[in-house]
Amino acid sequence: MSTILVRPLHPDDAPTLHAIITLPQVARNLLQIPGKTLASTIEWANKTNPFRHRFVAKYGGVVVGMGSLTQMDRPRLFHSGTLGLYVHPDYWGKGIGTAIMAQLLDAADNWLNLKRVELDVFTDNAAAIRLYEKFGFVSEGVRRKVAFRDGALADDLCMARLRNATHLPIAEAAPLPPKPSPLPTNTPVTIRPYQTEDAAALHTFFIRPDVTRTLNRMPYQEFIPFKERLDKPPESSHHLVAVVNGQAVGDIFLHIPPNPRLKHSAVLGMALHPDYWGLGLGSRLMAAMLDLADNWLNLQRVELTVNSHNAAAIRLYQKHGFIIEGTKHYHGYGDGLWAHSHFMGRVRD
Repeated sequence: MSTILVRPLHPDDAPTLHAIITLPQVARNLLQIPGKTLASTIEWANKTNPFRHRFVAKYGGVVVGMGSLTQMDRPRLFHSGTLGLYVHPDYWGKGIGTAIMAQLLDAADNWLNLKRVELDVFTDNAAAIRLYEKFGFVSEGVRRKVAFRDGALADDLCMARLRNATHLPIAEAAPLPPKPSPLPTNTPVTIRPYQTEDAAALHTFFIRPDVTRTLNRMPYQEFIPFKERLDKPPESSHHLVAVVNGQAVGDIFLHIPPNPRLKHSAVLGMALHPDYWGLGLGSRLMAAMLDLADNWLNLQRVELTVNSHNAAAIRLYQKHGFIIEGTKHYHGYGDGLWAHSHFMGRVRD
């Protein structure tokens, strides 16, 4: 019987791995397309990332599978990582996936000290789900119509494995500030695209703990990297601001992933200056962005993540058609406490 060897990825593995991931029965269970080029796989194999740990499995001296563990690179998410793997169909059922999983979780537990490892798997991939359950992963929810596959939109199951986490203190909802007085009826309010001169005004509330604790960002953001991030957004991103009396007081973005199998979807995030909470500006920002999503971009799915104790934000999102699809437990850390996060989706037929 052949032995299974799991070792770190070497760039010379790229051609063999490319041959595996371009098999239709493998590509359909990943987010690849069968037409992925060998050059792109070689580039991926040669590109290093200190937060990513990749292993290949050899069986009978042949590379037959690969797994990766990527630690989150945001400081408030350092305790968590994402996992993925695949195996050549000719070697399914031979323990290859089990060997790769054992290596990945050894890295997570004994070298990176991760408290949370998460993954996504298509809901009809029963064999993979059984493998993950064997290693302690449990379902946290189902994202609807998340990826295009086999000519239709497919759901995926979000799973996670927690370690030494259940005793950690959980954040509760902070008291809301007093509701401000309504804006005078003649107050100029505009929803428009972001302009580079808005960065200074946005920075004033993005560094406030009562705002950043809900965004999984640090409250100590220096202005220059903050402005650079706004001025140089990822491709296929859309950014609107709410302007009151000539000053930006609210912010919303929509990012469409570059993966062609996810082009029907986008990730949304927003923030509002606390002095303007409860005045309907968040709803106006959301309506403007969803008009863009529905009537100009023809998106079928918009998703977001929100702290489970942020009741006001959850109500806003539900008002605009988002539903809670699941909950990521011990997802973020901040203010000395841990927070669960709901992942919410708005799906348009």
